[in-house]
Amino acid sequence: MKLTVILSIKESYNRIAQLLDQAGIKRFSTVHIIGYKNDKSSHLMNWFGEKSDSAKTNSILFFCFTTEKESISVLEEINRCNAQSGKKFPAHAFVMDVEKHSILL
Repeated sequence: MKLTVILSIKESYNRIAQLLDQAGIKRFSTVHIIGYKNDKSSHLMNWFGEKSDSAKTNSILFFCFTTEKESISVLEEINRCNAQSGKKFPAHAFVMDVEKHSILL
């Protein structure tokens, strides 16, 4: 089991939901968040609009539990979409192993 997390600006909700559906993921949760970028001179990756001049970004965090195959598909779709869109605010996806969990009902 994998925990797949996607971070994007809130305006990309429909695009990301569609990508999840195309990857076979029918259940996911979201959290609305605000990303802050206070150090514009930092060379470290800033997932809240790295190329943006804004200091504050309304973002959305998607998360879902997936199989390894689904998580690979999500990453491929996110990378393809980011490459094609050329947008200032790309989506960022992360996949983490779930080592243990409670009994799933």
